[in-house]
Amino acid sequence: MSSLKRPTDKALIASANTCLDNGYRLLEERYALEFQPIFATRFYSAMIVQEEFAKAFILLLVRDDVIPFTPHVLRAMNDHVCKQLVGMIMDYIIMNWDETEKYMEMIRKDFELGDRMPDDVGSALELLRYEKIGRWERRAWVWDEDPNYDKSALAIFEGKKDRRKQDALYVRIGKEGRVLSVPEQTTEAETKEEEERASRYGKLVYSALNGGAQGYRYDKIIAAFKILFGGPRG
Repeated sequence: MSSLKRPTDKALIASANTCLDNGYRLLEERYALEFQPIFATRFYSAMIVQEEFAKAFILLLVRDDVIPFTPHVLRAMNDHVCKQLVGMIMDYIIMNWDETEKYMEMIRKDFELGDRMPDDVGSALELLRYEKIGRWERRAWVWDEDPNYDKSALAIFEGKKDRRKQDALYVRIGKEGRVLSVPEQTTEAETKEEEERASRYGKLVYSALNGGAQGYRYDKIIAAFKILFGGPRG
């Protein structure tokens, strides 16, 4: 795996904090649009914020020597799909819940999984490592058997989440030249959901950057990244 000169911890922290600052600026600017009847701009901004915070998370992984600083990892920081896959991984770490029953169900499932990952998270990790970064590193390889990736992670890899983001900004035209979607179709409920998700991402990265306790899911993810990036693919 080709490498770049590893930035200093100071530089990595400064860059991660700059991503956080930019993300929070975009979140704050949504208040100017809060009472507008169309939610598309807020939705699009929330998705961009999530990607900024995912980029900061990748920088955090480099700082902590979890993954190497390579041209391909740098490319991943600028790739929308890579950052959206990282976002799915961050969602798993965060353990968002609003009822005690939901929290207890999460604990039960984690106990049943042990050291294994949920299918969607494991697939997100492998798609990021092998189908994105791995193919940038080595294009001339194929699987002996096609991997059985989780459908939700595969949908992100195939660009469906990014197309939804684009639909909040552009009019989409179909093969017959007819309008398929317009930004005005974006709802208030989905907009608030993505804004809340973006806020959770920011809190996770800020805490991790500043030495906050993260919990066992974070430790599982870190261990998985270290295994996946521990050496060239065999």
